[in-house]
Amino acid sequence: MRFNFNVVGPASFSLWIAPDDMRRTPRVRVIMDRTQEAVLEAWVPYPQLKEVGWHAHGTCGFTLNGASCPGLDQAERYDIYDADTNILLYRHRASAAYRPSRVLALDYTINQDNYVRDMLFAEFAMAYFGIHDIHFDLLRCIIDIKYTDSLLLHGSLLLKRYEDVVLTGDYVKTILVVDPYVELAKRILWLRRMAEIGKDPAQAWRVDHLQGPCAFAAGLDLGSLSALRKGFDRIDLATYNWLENPLTRDLSCTHPGETMKPGHWTLAIEALSRFHVIGHQHFWSAYTAMLADVLGLQGPTLPERRVPEPVLELAETLSRVKSAIGLVEMDINLSDKVYTIIEKQWDKA
Repeated sequence: MRFNFNVVGPASFSLWIAPDDMRRTPRVRVIMDRTQEAVLEAWVPYPQLKEVGWHAHGTCGFTLNGASCPGLDQAERYDIYDADTNILLYRHRASAAYRPSRVLALDYTINQDNYVRDMLFAEFAMAYFGIHDIHFDLLRCIIDIKYTDSLLLHGSLLLKRYEDVVLTGDYVKTILVVDPYVELAKRILWLRRMAEIGKDPAQAWRVDHLQGPCAFAAGLDLGSLSALRKGFDRIDLATYNWLENPLTRDLSCTHPGETMKPGHWTLAIEALSRFHVIGHQHFWSAYTAMLADVLGLQGPTLPERRVPEPVLELAETLSRVKSAIGLVEMDINLSDKVYTIIEKQWDKA
């Protein structure tokens, strides 16, 4: 899916949507003041989209205003979605005071749960979480949004793949670096949970793309160091690539499944140097203080979400598995550099 959205004036918009199925005529859903809803099918022709092969017949545009969508010009608040994917296209709140910043919070962790994400959500007019699940073409359109100066993007993405639209988007980029062995432990435990979910025929589709990694994680004996060593000695390539250095991968790779090489670490360091706010898991208060200062946030200090003991225990065990070092080696080097720099700055402060 692709889209383009233009703000013509107050409660007046022109837009087009090119759906994944180019034969389909797109629709938008407009929710006004939480009580009124309108679903409109495209009626404005965009022949140029047919010419470039993005739509079969070109009727994929809308002119939204009080005439085409009754009540829109009177509503105090409204949300505009693509009706078939439920992707947010535009949000308006008449009296809301949103943070005038565009923020890309790169979160490469598997669980992506921290209090910063929850706090930032209410500060921005538009927010997109879990951006790693959004298709390439659609995510490029979202990153390239120009019609709001209050936008939050949160999740994992291959930064270099979207570098051109990120650079022109005037984003404040932030990242929280975590302990690589802790992240490896979380990923293995997550795969084991997904393997259990996959046993349900009604849920099996959720793990079809992860059958190899799930089978590997489910077959590990986490209570035995010697069994873990044997298990990692037999790790398959697909699982290795899925677990390998997720921080370095997000910062340096251009394509999904790209083979990691030593040069990727250099690219990751260069990418990290262009972030505005960099934090480390072991200096949580320093990270939240820096982020609050850059974005002008007020309020109490956010508590740290502690790592569960089973995860810490598994992380410590994995650190003694020699054949697992390649899965975290580049991330350890990045993490150590970030840790050292923040430790020196925090000690001076």
